[in-house]
Amino acid sequence: MEIPKKNNPTEFKEEPFEEYYSRWPKRLSNIPEGVVRMWFWDHNEQVLEFAKQYDFTKWKFCLEKFTNEKILEIRHFDYDMKLLDGKGEEFLKGRLKGYNTADYMLENGTFPCPIIVAHNAGEHFHHATDFKDAMIEPYHLIEGNRRFAYIRALIRHKCPQLKKDHDVWVATIE
Repeated sequence: MEIPKKNNPTEFKEEPFEEYYSRWPKRLSNIPEGVVRMWFWDHNEQVLEFAKQYDFTKWKFCLEKFTNEKILEIRHFDYDMKLLDGKGEEFLKGRLKGYNTADYMLENGTFPCPIIVAHNAGEHFHHATDFKDAMIEPYHLIEGNRRFAYIRALIRHKCPQLKKDHDVWVATIE
């Protein structure tokens, strides 16, 4: 399935999401607009590569509320988890001031937009390892590394602004 490539008018100006989304294929109507914006448009060059391996017509997305305990069930590969947890600690030490997502999450105690996870996808390979390693169950992080790192830090440190639940896009793959 052909994922639309962004038509950026210049190196310094990107195609507006609304224009990109107007070209979104009907065959991919199973992918909600929020997922298209956060993954396919925002990370367009990467997703164009992933589309060579993933058949996105077989992905179904559902927006769910995850408690803090359920957030901690989300996995990534060990190496990535160590990096993410380190980034989360930097976040709490105030080293990421001025980064909009960090500022938002520190103030609001949740994501500015949902992360994306794959559910029970252990028979599928993950793009982070160039499709060499299978996804981890029950939930494997697909998109939102920084947001995931920051929320884990807020949870670990029991920060007072932390919300009780968070929106997460859950993908199941047929």
